[in-house]
Amino acid sequence: MKVKTNVEMKFDHAYTGWKALTFNDADNNEICITMTDDQYISLAKTLDEKANRIRDDRAKEALDLQRALEALENEDD
Repeated sequence: MKVKTNVEMKFDHAYTGWKALTFNDADNNEICITMTDDQYISLAKTLDEKANRIRDDRAKEALDLQRALEALENEDD
């Protein structure tokens, strides 16, 4: 039988040492995850992909807003 535990916390900061990744919340609750070098590389790839998607989405939103503002300016002319 496998026991599964879900832990929810609001991220405040993280620290990584040589063998573990530690997450803390504003109340100083801590989750420490022991990781291998290969697991760090895998996590870095996952985080990079997520961050790039967020950046792309924000750039598209900014471009849409800019186009909308330019359209409003052109209506006033």
